[in-house]
Amino acid sequence: MGMTAAEALVFCAGTMLIVRFLVITVLPGARRRFLSSAANRSADLQEEFVSLPPSRIVAALGFSGVLCAAMALALAGSAALGVLAGFTPILLSRAAVRWFRSRRKAAILSRLPALLDLLAGHVKAGHSLAESLSESVPLLPAGIREEMAWVLQQTRLGIPIAEALLRWEERIGAEEASLFVRPLRATMSGGGNIADLLERTRDILRMRARMREKMRSMTSQARLQASVLTLLPVAFGAILSRVDPGFLPKLLGSPPGKIILCAVTVLLSLGWLVIRKILSERP
Repeated sequence: MGMTAAEALVFCAGTMLIVRFLVITVLPGARRRFLSSAANRSADLQEEFVSLPPSRIVAALGFSGVLCAAMALALAGSAALGVLAGFTPILLSRAAVRWFRSRRKAAILSRLPALLDLLAGHVKAGHSLAESLSESVPLLPAGIREEMAWVLQQTRLGIPIAEALLRWEERIGAEEASLFVRPLRATMSGGGNIADLLERTRDILRMRARMREKMRSMTSQARLQASVLTLLPVAFGAILSRVDPGFLPKLLGSPPGKIILCAVTVLLSLGWLVIRKILSERP
């Protein structure tokens, strides 16, 4: 049954009001949140000495969002799924930055024994700790070199080296950094043997690293099994879609199929979290 002219006019007016509300209220707010998210990601990377302007992050997120939306729309044929896929890179950007920072911190901590070895050698040669650090920075690999250069910059601003190292410990937030900084500060204030302390700390850190690698090798098979069990439903769905091309559209287009997908996603996520907890180094 068609609409009358008055009903069509009311419908058009209502549609225009809704569109006007979305353009004035929702879109500017979403744009501000998007730009704020890009600025936050840029600031997080700046803390890791990675210079990436927010404009480049906005361009990368926009391009990846359009690409994900186009792929989801082409594979599933659903506009709602395409819109959701378009927002996926923005939602995952925080996790990606956290993953990068975690990997970089792990690399820095793995190179900490080499720093202690260099510092101990310079201190034994008669240099002060600040002079030893200044001479050791150009010899360090990337990552820890920028961190120690940051400590040197703090000392050049008039901050005592003990306080600068304490700030670096708070910046890194790792147990290995505390094992290095706290005994060193106590030895500096008490007048102990700094070179001997650095060598002992180096040996302790290397022993911890060997124990960690041994634990990873012992749990490698379990981690492989966890990956296989997690990817098995995805591979099974891909094989079924190749055998029956209409399987995936039927699964995504029916309410029972969507319920099954949600249940599978929740169960897989819970299983992955449980396995990760079992294989974690800390209880």
